[in-house]
Amino acid sequence: MAAKGRRPAKKANGYKLPEPIAPGEVLTDLSKKQWIIGKSIGVGGFGEIYSAAAHNGKTPLEYPLVVKIEPHGNGPLFVEMHFYMRNAKPDDIETWRKKKKLSSLGMPKFIANGSHEYKGTKYRFVVMERYGTDLWKLFLENNRRFPEVTVYKLAIQIIDVLEYIHNRTYVHADIKGANLLLDLKITNQVYLVDFGLASHYTTKPDYKLDPKKAHNGTIEYTSRDAHMGVPTMRGDLEILGFNIIQWISGSLPWEKSLKDVTGVQRMKEKAFEDIVTFLKECFRPEKCPEPVKDFMSLLSEMKFTDTPNYLKFRQIFVEGLKKLGHKPDGSLEFGGKAVAAGTAKVKTETPKRVKKVSEDTVRRMSPRVKPSRVPSTPSSLDESCVGIVVDRRREKLKDMKKILESIEDDSDTEYGIVITKKRKVKTVEEQVEVEKKSRRGRKKVVNKDDSQSEPEVMPKGTKSRQAPRRVVRKKPEEIDSDADMFDD
Repeated sequence: MAAKGRRPAKKANGYKLPEPIAPGEVLTDLSKKQWIIGKSIGVGGFGEIYSAAAHNGKTPLEYPLVVKIEPHGNGPLFVEMHFYMRNAKPDDIETWRKKKKLSSLGMPKFIANGSHEYKGTKYRFVVMERYGTDLWKLFLENNRRFPEVTVYKLAIQIIDVLEYIHNRTYVHADIKGANLLLDLKITNQVYLVDFGLASHYTTKPDYKLDPKKAHNGTIEYTSRDAHMGVPTMRGDLEILGFNIIQWISGSLPWEKSLKDVTGVQRMKEKAFEDIVTFLKECFRPEKCPEPVKDFMSLLSEMKFTDTPNYLKFRQIFVEGLKKLGHKPDGSLEFGGKAVAAGTAKVKTETPKRVKKVSEDTVRRMSPRVKPSRVPSTPSSLDESCVGIVVDRRREKLKDMKKILESIEDDSDTEYGIVITKKRKVKTVEEQVEVEKKSRRGRKKVVNKDDSQSEPEVMPKGTKSRQAPRRVVRKKPEEIDSDADMFDD
C-alpha cells in the first residue's frame, strides 16, 4: 500500500491540480526507459506540462521533449494517452504522409507513457515531442488578426491532420489556437495537440444522445453537433470554420454571451440557416473573403453522418492562395513578419475548454427530464433520418452513477458503500385487505422487513405452523441487466 500524501487541490472544473514536480525528477515508463523532467512550461485545465529529455545519468543540456502529467483521479490525460497509443505511432504517421504525398503532417508523435508516484500521490504521464509557440498567443500579440494568406495555409494543414484522425475513426472536438503549436525549429508547420476530448465519431442515422457530453469543447468554437453531445466529422470542420472566421475578422458574434451556452448554440443554429447573412455580419464593414464563404457554404450542405470531401475543402484554400499570389508551402507569417523559431511559456489567458458545465450556467439533468439546454428542434441534425435514443431504464441509476463517477482512478483509495433496502409503500387495495383481516382475528406479522409476503393470521386458541415464505419475482420488464446499468 502506498503511503498517503497530501491530495492535490481541486480546480473549479472538479479536476485535481497536479503537485508541482521539482526539476530533476526521473520518470520510468512502461518499457522501463527513464526520462528526466526539466522546468514547467505550461499548466492546463487538467494537468501540467514539463520540458523533458531521455535520462542517461547526467543532467541534459537540452530538453527536446515534453512530459504531460496529471493525477490518476483525473480523466482527460487517460483519454489522450490511449488515443496517442492507438493513433500516433511514428510509423503510422509516416506511412500516411507518404501515401498522401505530403511534405509534412502536423500530427504529434507518441513516444512513451507510464505512471509515477510523487510525494504519496500517483500520477500518469505521457512523453511527446516538444513544439513552439501556440497560435492563440500569436493572435493576441498581433491585435487579434492573422493575414489572410497565413489563415489559408493553416487551414490546409489542419484539414490534412483532420483527415488522418478521421481515417482512424476519431474526432478531435477541440480545435483552437491554444491547441495549435508551431514547429520548434521551423516556422512552416503547425501541429494539432491536446486530444483530451477525442472520441469515436458516429455515422449512424440513429444515435444515442449523451447529456454528459453536451456542450463539450471550447464554447466559442463548439460545433452544433457537439452542443447536442454527438461527435461528428463535420463537427471538426465546423470548429475549424469558426476559428478561420475569428482569425481573419478578429472576433465571433457570440463572444460576449459565452456564459449562456444554449444561447450560443441557438446563434450557431441561426447562422447556418443563412450563411451569407451570418458572414456579412461577421466581417462588416469589410467583405467576407470568397474562400471563407465557399468553405462555410460547402460545410452547410453536409449531413451529420457525411464523410467530408477533404480534397474539395482543401482546394478552396489552395485556389484562394493562388489568387493572392501564394502557394500552400512556405513560412507562416503573422502580423507581417515571420515568427522566430523557438518556444515560450504562455502566460496569456486562453479560451477555456468546457468538459462539464458548472451548475450556475447549466444544470445537468437526468435522462428522464427534458433538458432545457438542448433545443426541442435540433435543426443542426438532419431531422428526416435522425432518431434520438434515450435509455429510460437508466433513470433509476442516478445515485449509482454519482457514486461511480466520484470514485478516483487510484487503487490505494478505499471506499465504504452501504446498501439499504427500499421502503415498500402499500397500495390502497393492500390497506383495505389488512383492515378486513384484522376484524377476523389477531395478526402476527412474521416478516417486519420490506418483503412482499403476506402476514399470517393466527386465530385465538389455535396454533399453526408458519406458512412458507412467498417469493415474489419481478416482472421481466422490471429487471435491468448489467449491460443496461453501465450502457453508455
